Amino acid sequence: MGVMKGVMLGIAPGVSFIDLTHEIAPQNIYAGSLALAESYRYFPAGTVFLCVVDPGVGSARAPIAIHAGNWYFVAPDNGLLHTIIEQQPVHAVVRLSNPNYHLSAVSSTFQGRDIFAPVAAHLAAGVPVQELGEALDVARLQQLDIVQPLVKQDRIEAEIVHVDHFGNLITNISLSLIPDFFTRPGVRLMLPAQQEMITQRRRFFAEQPDDPTPFLLIDSSGAVGIAVCNGSAADFLGVGSGESVTLLWNEA
Repeated sequence: MGVMKGVMLGIAPGVSFIDLTHEIAPQNIYAGSLALAESYRYFPAGTVFLCVVDPGVGSARAPIAIHAGNWYFVAPDNGLLHTIIEQQPVHAVVRLSNPNYHLSAVSSTFQGRDIFAPVAAHLAAGVPVQELGEALDVARLQQLDIVQPLVKQDRIEAEIVHVDHFGNLITNISLSLIPDFFTRPGVRLMLPAQQEMITQRRRFFAEQPDDPTPFLLIDSSGAVGIAVCNGSAADFLGVGSGESVTLLWNEA
């Protein structure tokens, strides 16, 4: 990342950097997509997001830039921008095929340095996105195969999609699927593989600071999560991304 910043400073010396995260697990495109989706709205219009989770570097996957909503995104076309495309109107998509905006020598293994970083810097310096390469149809961009929660009369069958830095387990159950999460009777979450049932609900981490057992909460992105006060729910339960969960409640 330091080298990529050096490249960008050589092109746009006045650019400001904010690192969203360097904690995405290697090759985990979905986790990168989630981190981006939870963050971009808090940045001012015109912000350029340089997004590199790129297990296909050097392959036929396209390097792209998009102008979506009020922001710009530079990334590989591997699904990393899936949620951006879903959430924002897309004004332009280009394949980064104009070598005038790359470094003179392009590696097959470090295109973050040689293509993505210089393109992001040129965008930040005011180069129109259309100058970066040929236009692409947004409908042809790579999408992620995301499993959606299955909502039934008395339950939601879902999965854990992310383990954050603190070991909190984040599910793909949005609060919009159960808006009365804190008042609906009998809400509990089952982890079938571990034969665990989590029944406590809390509004914040330190609500019961002396209780070390896992509990349910709504995380900052509006999703049902599992946490342990001052501990790691992932370690406590031996659970990671991709594990099935079932949220249950009492029928009225």
